[in-house]
Amino acid sequence: MRTIQLLGYKVIVHIEQTKELYAPLPLISDKEHCGCEDCSYYVKGIVHTSPAIQQFFQQFGIDPRKQGEIWKAADYSDGTRLYIVEYYFVGKVEDTEQIGWIEMENAKFALTNVSESLPNIEVESIIALTGEIIMDS
Repeated sequence: MRTIQLLGYKVIVHIEQTKELYAPLPLISDKEHCGCEDCSYYVKGIVHTSPAIQQFFQQFGIDPRKQGEIWKAADYSDGTRLYIVEYYFVGKVEDTEQIGWIEMENAKFALTNVSESLPNIEVESIIALTGEIIMDS
């Protein structure tokens, strides 16, 4: 268990439990998950985003290539693409239900405590990480 400070709030993170949940899951680009062109592009591109974005996912134990809800929201004239993302990790935001937009470079994220249980996940508390990421083509 690890405590992270984000925008003045404490986030309790169970990195190893989260990694265990992600380990057996297919890549978003695999047919078992989706396999569409947009998801394939995202999986290739997410590993080339900035170190800050990579570290943001890593601090929660999230493999951003796996089991997220990903959809391309826009293609821009400069060749970049806007992706909307949603992931889950084991943990709890203390003293609030949600941390609003955490902005960094070409991305912004929010964290929300999940009050209902999720299918096939038997852990005490879950946080939804939602965000927007702009990727170069």
